[in-house]
Amino acid sequence: MAKYILTIDQSTTGTKSVLFNEQGIIVADKNLIHKQYYPAPGWVEQDAEEIFEQTVQVIAGVLKEAAIPEQDVLALAITVQTGAFVVWNKQTGKPVHHIIGWQCNRGEEACARLTEDEKATILCKSGTDASAFLPAAKLSWMFEHLEGLSDAAEKEEILFGTIESWLIWKLTRGRVHAADYCNASITQLFDQETLQWDEELLRIFHIPRNILPALYDADADFGTVDVPGLPALPITGVIGDSAAALFGQCGFHAGDVKITYGTGSSILMNLGSTPQPPAEGMTTSVGWRMGGNVTYVWEGTAVYTGAVISWLVSDMEMLENAAQSEEIARQVTDAQGVYLVPAFTGLGTPYRDSAARACIVGMSTGTKRAHLVRAALDCIAYQIRDMVESMQKETKEAVPTLLVDGGVTKNALLMQFQSDILGIPVLRSRAKESSALGVFYMAGVATGLFENKEQLRSLGEEKQRFDPHMDAVSREELYEGWKKAIRQSRLI
Repeated sequence: MAKYILTIDQSTTGTKSVLFNEQGIIVADKNLIHKQYYPAPGWVEQDAEEIFEQTVQVIAGVLKEAAIPEQDVLALAITVQTGAFVVWNKQTGKPVHHIIGWQCNRGEEACARLTEDEKATILCKSGTDASAFLPAAKLSWMFEHLEGLSDAAEKEEILFGTIESWLIWKLTRGRVHAADYCNASITQLFDQETLQWDEELLRIFHIPRNILPALYDADADFGTVDVPGLPALPITGVIGDSAAALFGQCGFHAGDVKITYGTGSSILMNLGSTPQPPAEGMTTSVGWRMGGNVTYVWEGTAVYTGAVISWLVSDMEMLENAAQSEEIARQVTDAQGVYLVPAFTGLGTPYRDSAARACIVGMSTGTKRAHLVRAALDCIAYQIRDMVESMQKETKEAVPTLLVDGGVTKNALLMQFQSDILGIPVLRSRAKESSALGVFYMAGVATGLFENKEQLRSLGEEKQRFDPHMDAVSREELYEGWKKAIRQSRLI
């Protein structure tokens, strides 16, 4: 009898359910897009209740489409956008505020008040420099600006959670308040060595301990779905989306590096079982903990990559759809010296500069729409090189190849330029849903569908390869132009 695993992939822009069979083949999927809110410059929010309602809808929709016996579905696995979080009333289940998105920079004022000693403590314990983009500073902002929130916490009336915590709490009807180690480790409230919420970090950011979730391994039992209209599925295989994509690409060994191109782009390097001081602008975090065994990663984030293409479509109205970006960009041989720095809410890795702002430099009277579109694609590849450079500088070893996945990788022109500007092969996954595939693998191991991680390699697909064709001189001249544009965006 065939067996299946149902997954939820809750991303920055939408919520998708994907049903896999035991061969890792997608049987059915359904996706819904949620609304984004921008209440102030640099602020990004989402509606937690909308996202939960969409989660229920896509689960029900996929099961209806697949038309398989419910007892043949072994588990529900969950992967989510990392760094976003919500606070809710544990009696009513209602959020006290919108989700604060990972792109949001409202944590700036909390970071600006930190002393040098506090910054050193944060770096030592959390694995990264104090950041306005990580949850701790933004949660601190909530306690400072939302009237009554501190009193509610003191009375134990509210709960905090990254998105997997919120979904699990709602799916189990409030029985389980838990976070997996991956998502917890990116909050800046977590000690990477003790693998616990840290009292000193909580004190620095003025966060009460009693609102935080319990910590669970990715392959632990996160409870059972208890929602009218949905089957009572056990929940296991829970992790952040970037680490899930690394797992989905079978990046199990130290030194494996992958990029997931989404709204933003996340680069991960598998560090093995020992945490390392972060490369410049990066975070040392837990990639996953399974069966008590921890795999650490370096993670860097480019805040606006796929979102740059969406900006061209929705805001600038230069493109009819995202797919058209490749067609238009191919009308020119290069960007003709034009650089777009997409620092709409600041710059991510390695700069971590929330004060930087977007700019377009190098335009002339000969600049056409195609040059701007090409510059928009190029800026994605330049941001990835920035992050690879940071890793190589710290390890003093060259990254030999880059594993890539995500919707933006469909753009072959971009993938070729990515290989050219890095000077290394880029291996594109043919898997449609790498993050969902990763938690499918995890839940498959947890439920006994697979014996171990190594067995998963036999399910892997052959990757499409892009080799560099650009000469080294041209490569470095282009990259130097990018670095000059970055300096202008930072006004330095």
